Amino acid sequence: VREGQPAESNADVTIDYLNSDGTPANLCGNATLCTTALTVHLGIAPAELVTLGTPSGMITGRLNGAEPEIDFQPVNDVRPEAGIDPVGSEQKIGFAMAAIPHLVVLCENADEVDLATRGPELRYHAQLGGGGANVNWVSPNVSGGFGWRYRTYERGVEGETLACGTGAVATAILLSSWTSAQEVVELTTSSGRVLKVRVRRASDDGSWLPSLRGEGRIVFRGVIGS
Repeated sequence: VREGQPAESNADVTIDYLNSDGTPANLCGNATLCTTALTVHLGIAPAELVTLGTPSGMITGRLNGAEPEIDFQPVNDVRPEAGIDPVGSEQKIGFAMAAIPHLVVLCENADEVDLATRGPELRYHAQLGGGGANVNWVSPNVSGGFGWRYRTYERGVEGETLACGTGAVATAILLSSWTSAQEVVELTTSSGRVLKVRVRRASDDGSWLPSLRGEGRIVFRGVIGS
């Protein structure tokens, strides 16, 4: 994260995000939530409005109570049918470009999906082209909790991650396309924590206008010596 921006961006901070394999990503939703919280904590921007420059465009954020919330750029590339056949208990497979490409798979029980096998099959599917996509499985929260359960097989990690913010956004958009999902979609992650996605449609062009809310807290402090 860098403070001080080119004059044309007018952002409070800029985020340069690298996946665990060293490849750059246009956006990481969870990292942007944490950056929003840290930017306010350091006094760089007020809690009411934080502007963050990313390769996917300008992101605005705020502290919503104790939790950070960020507004994504409009999402226009949404395909309720991705052209990929579901298998087993999978019901629908859609696609959304939520800053980075995501497949979303509606299934009976996300906890029973064999991500280690099915993840690579879909992540590199020929329908996606050379770059592939993250893959998210979502199902009603069968553990009895409210909302939905989702899991992500993430590119750049090539395995399951505990949560994916952009994946939560893509999942909420596809759920809103497929079902009568609420305006605020609550998704239980593999970490056990909940991400909340507010989904609206633009009145002029019908693009999706999502906002992501979740935890962002300081867990340690360090000093870089000279």
